[in-house]
Amino acid sequence: MVTLDVTARMHPKLLGMLSDLGPVWRRAILGVGATALQIEVARHIRSESSVRHRWASRLDARPTGHLEKGAARVTSHATADRATVRVPIAGIARAFRDLEIKPVNAKELTIPVSAAAYGHRVRELARMGWSIFRPKGHDVLMGRRNGSEAEPLYALKKRVVVRQDRTLLPSDEAVSAAINKACAAYVKYELSRRTA
Repeated sequence: MVTLDVTARMHPKLLGMLSDLGPVWRRAILGVGATALQIEVARHIRSESSVRHRWASRLDARPTGHLEKGAARVTSHATADRATVRVPIAGIARAFRDLEIKPVNAKELTIPVSAAAYGHRVRELARMGWSIFRPKGHDVLMGRRNGSEAEPLYALKKRVVVRQDRTLLPSDEAVSAAINKACAAYVKYELSRRTA
């Protein structure tokens, strides 16, 4: 798992108020901000996921729903000193930097080049009845099923670099706005409740 630290710019009045409050209130306010950011991050990822099926579309394959599923698992947590939003999506670090992907338990990466292979591991295809083989001297895995003609399933690569894409997550401005708006509303609500 990759940990990414994002610093939100809190409004100076909120920041000053936090330093004057006790731990229970700080945790409550930071919790509200973290929850607001959790909601904003999940919303943003769901929105972005609808336009990120370029490779699936190119292969005429059904999208895997990788981002949508990840958006549903975004969580938040707060203490009196800090707040955390966890985004458990493989590759989400590419919002901040290029990712170099290398094989871990194999000699080469398998990059799907057909709709049948998209979203499936080689072993899954074998369990689905595919006969998979590598033609000598070629960096590709071919396959056939039910007596069909062999077709390319995966390109084999030693490494792949996936370029940074900051739009995978909300902008720094959107992060700060979500937190500040929620925290200010919470403080305003609590003050009005106590003075009523």
